[in-house]
Amino acid sequence: MTIYEQNLKALAQKYPQMDKLIEEAQENIKEDLLLIEDLALNEKRILKIKKEGHIFYLNGKRNTEDPAKKWIESLGELQENAPVLMMGLGNETYFHELMKSTEKHLAIIIYEPSLQIFLDFINHYPLAKWLKKHTIVFWVEGITGMTIESLGGIIQGVLSYEMLPFSKILVLPNYETLFPKESLAFIKQCHDIVEKGLVHYNTKVRFAEVLVKNLFANTIYLCDGYKTTQLPLVIPRNIPGIVVAAGPSLNKNIHELKKAKGKALIIAVDTAIKPLLKAGIVPDMFYIVDAKKPLELISAEEAKDIPLVTTLDAASEILQYHTGMKFFANEGILFVDHLFFRCDREIGEASDGGSVATAAFTLLFKIGIQTIILVGQDLAFTNNRSHADGTFHEEMPEQDTRNFIMVDGNNGEKVPTRPDFQVYLNWYNMYIEGCKKHNPAFRVINATEGGAKIQNTEIMTLKEALNEVCVQDINIQECLEKLPPLFKGDDRLWVIEQLKKIPEDCRTLSEDAQKTVGLYKELDIICKKKKLNQKSFKSICKKLENQIKKIENQDMYQLVTLTLNEAQYIIRNEQFLSYDSAREEGLEIARKGILYMGSVSKCAQVFAEYADSVYGDWKQMTPLIPDNGTTMK
Repeated sequence: MTIYEQNLKALAQKYPQMDKLIEEAQENIKEDLLLIEDLALNEKRILKIKKEGHIFYLNGKRNTEDPAKKWIESLGELQENAPVLMMGLGNETYFHELMKSTEKHLAIIIYEPSLQIFLDFINHYPLAKWLKKHTIVFWVEGITGMTIESLGGIIQGVLSYEMLPFSKILVLPNYETLFPKESLAFIKQCHDIVEKGLVHYNTKVRFAEVLVKNLFANTIYLCDGYKTTQLPLVIPRNIPGIVVAAGPSLNKNIHELKKAKGKALIIAVDTAIKPLLKAGIVPDMFYIVDAKKPLELISAEEAKDIPLVTTLDAASEILQYHTGMKFFANEGILFVDHLFFRCDREIGEASDGGSVATAAFTLLFKIGIQTIILVGQDLAFTNNRSHADGTFHEEMPEQDTRNFIMVDGNNGEKVPTRPDFQVYLNWYNMYIEGCKKHNPAFRVINATEGGAKIQNTEIMTLKEALNEVCVQDINIQECLEKLPPLFKGDDRLWVIEQLKKIPEDCRTLSEDAQKTVGLYKELDIICKKKKLNQKSFKSICKKLENQIKKIENQDMYQLVTLTLNEAQYIIRNEQFLSYDSAREEGLEIARKGILYMGSVSKCAQVFAEYADSVYGDWKQMTPLIPDNGTTMK
């Protein structure tokens, strides 16, 4: 059996159908590179590429191994499951030196932009041994489904926030010259995923302080609320949906939206509410997701009764102020999910995209609406302003954008933007492309009349868009009034009783965490003795394992982990470090466990106090109990 055949077999065992995909690709290969074999001075086989009359060596002719060895040395000690992201297989020495450099398991993703080079590699280098030892993903242009655009999801699977300090990235020599476009895309993929991870982590840290307070305060509204998964039951698919964001271009065409009322589903982001109401336009719904959104942004008497789409961790002050129908998007909060499961309610998917406008867009697509119009979705500083007038100020001030990121604009020019806007822009580009693959008839009309260019959208003025697609009358309020609340009768009363138990659930978690601290202290004593008692060591580790499972199965523990982001990061990050002995590792586990579980206990106790203020007083719960046929809004 040849090396090539051995490799196909090994790859197929690891990734079913991989051998067939490779052979199919080989049959349809376009040989656009001239690969030339040569021998280095040490008689090692090397590869060079002829492109546009120039010869590019992928290995050093004099020394094939030293550069790869120096790269391995520069990596330092590789930790267990460390992600290694490589571009290129033309120099097999780098791959070989990486494989033999550690006994630990690695998660390796290799992007090869040339099918020719990949085939040359698997014809000469045996892989079976290393595929058993490591997780190795080969992502090769020219093989069905393997494009640089789809690589991001694979990278994201291994590049978690906790593993960022241990990750390694390499583009092999001369690849940036031979494949400049692909090299740039590969680096950008890695950079974007790291950036998103940092944004996600920093956002969680920022909002952790208020998250649980909002959750506890807002779950009361579930008792008379609705789910976004109910909307497809009453909203027609053949009307357009309009997402009104608060970009500065909204100043230009806001009055055109009057023509859309009663002919589309108009959903506004929270910051667009005041400008719309001032212009005499009442949207059909508005959306809020921000945990710290100030009430002033939506405080208008007309806004109180507009149906609201929101999340349970959104600013509780706004939900308390609002008196109309409330639709909740699921966020994967365990204690809430269990309420839905008990009462046979559909969970649904969480909103996504990172901003309230992208969440609104996702909602309209999931309802099944075929045409979505974007208004005020600048994602850039139009006329050097970040938002429309009437949002944060009556007249938004100009900003100095000379050092801002520049992106393509809707009007053919470059426009300034900032990093968070660019993240949302990239999300739109990715998400709309996926929507169109899923449904080729799906349309997105960008009627922003300014701002950044969003791919796969039709650019029109708002007037043109409304004239074309707003042709059918619809009363959205009448549609929504057909929906029953989530919970009724006995189900509603059962949910109330479950909410009233939350303070006690928090106290139980606090007590269990404190018991775990005691077990960690016992582990510390065992490991500090001159001779490690293996029996006692194993016994206490088993007790810890059982106690931790007990804690992790409690719904309130999820809320603690959302709040203790910094502690979670330290614990999860350091689990990848190695120690020289069981004693040393046991002492370190005990030290971190005492600190972490002590924090869990204190945090859970604080939660109990939050919950007492919301659920603990029976008088606060009586408005929820149906006594005269009325219910709390």
